[in-house]
Amino acid sequence: MPLVQRAMIIVMGLALTGGIAIAAEPLSEGQLERLMETASQAPDLPDHDYVTNSLQALLHQSQNLKLSQEQTEKIKTITDQYERTRRDREMAYKRSEMDALKLIHDNRSSLTAIENAVQKADQEHTKLRMAGIKALREARDVLRPEQYGQWQQDHAARQLAQGTPHQERGEQYDSESGDAGRIAPH
Repeated sequence: MPLVQRAMIIVMGLALTGGIAIAAEPLSEGQLERLMETASQAPDLPDHDYVTNSLQALLHQSQNLKLSQEQTEKIKTITDQYERTRRDREMAYKRSEMDALKLIHDNRSSLTAIENAVQKADQEHTKLRMAGIKALREARDVLRPEQYGQWQQDHAARQLAQGTPHQERGEQYDSESGDAGRIAPH
């Protein structure tokens, strides 16, 4: 759930319980900081861990899939590049979410300004998702068709055996369990 949506849920909850009065006056800087801190600490559904988990699982299964040294190195490079890009994109996304949140709580900001900020946050989120899709496709292209097919089969069998994938339960990839997570985003 995007940060702005979580913050709005928290604000509405506080308003309904009498914690703050939305229409009375703008939030103070301290209230806004506490709101943003609370929103940033709220549990979030893992939105991008599936790419990291999938790439890690692919590397973990390199022997099973009979990956060559060259294939393994290429996938490691793709993983490293994705991690750097993900960090940068997540930071830009969080920054744009925070900008939108500030405008939402500023009674002087126009709806047009708020809409533009929310759209920018959506664009940053899309860029983040596309970086993951690109990394997964690059990794897939490193594999031979039979390796990719075997990986998909192994992945599906593990998901059926374990039920809900770890990252959908909010857990990280665990190399000992061999759970690869999703191969496809969202």
